[in-house]
Amino acid sequence: MIDWTYVQSHFDWLGHIVEALIMAGFVGLAAMALYERRIAILIGLAFAGGHFHGREKRDYEISVDMPPPHLDGYLMWRWSWDQMTDFWPAAFVVLVLSILLYRRWFPVP
Repeated sequence: MIDWTYVQSHFDWLGHIVEALIMAGFVGLAAMALYERRIAILIGLAFAGGHFHGREKRDYEISVDMPPPHLDGYLMWRWSWDQMTDFWPAAFVVLVLSILLYRRWFPVP
């Protein structure tokens, strides 16, 4: 039997990375209708990183009952440890993938 409480407590960050990559794939596929494949993939990765920032910012705002306009929600150092570990690993992975793919596809002469 899998202890899902243990998985949630210790590997939640991994689930967010998988979610970010799947989201990047779907957005990249949709962007291929308008953009070249390489650009569409980079758009998907950028979208996934931005999505996680927005979601964790919203979670922070709700957790502290922050009134609009929510500008202090951008102060990521005030976020909880759980919010930080949801956002940063996923953002780091999509950023590294974006940089590696960009350098491979668009080398500097």
